[in-house]
Amino acid sequence: MSDTKQDSPEKKATPPRGIGLTERAAKEILRVIDEQGFPADSTWVRIGAKGGGCSGFSYVLDFDNQGPTEYDLTFEHHGVKIIIDKKSEFFMGGTTVDFNDGLLDRGFVFQNPSATGSCGCGTSFSV
Repeated sequence: MSDTKQDSPEKKATPPRGIGLTERAAKEILRVIDEQGFPADSTWVRIGAKGGGCSGFSYVLDFDNQGPTEYDLTFEHHGVKIIIDKKSEFFMGGTTVDFNDGLLDRGFVFQNPSATGSCGCGTSFSV
């Protein structure tokens, strides 16, 4: 009787899906929606990635009153409705958006687990 072990194939980690917002980022987005007079019930936040920037891709965050299309995925966090197109989600799945309100580093911060590098200002990334 031989004691042979079969090597089990390594399980590949499934990349996380979706986009998340911290409570601080959601509060800032809701503040801007209110300040700009956008209708709160029909305003979406479109988050994505586009080619460009010093590291290959740039983050995009904008308001969308049209709503999602068949090419989009939707999520909701802390009362904010989020749209991300499927291609951007491939590069940004599992990203959490936070907001810094310091004097020198005020703005949204993208914590992207798929990014292999980013620029110094944090607005672009590579995968």
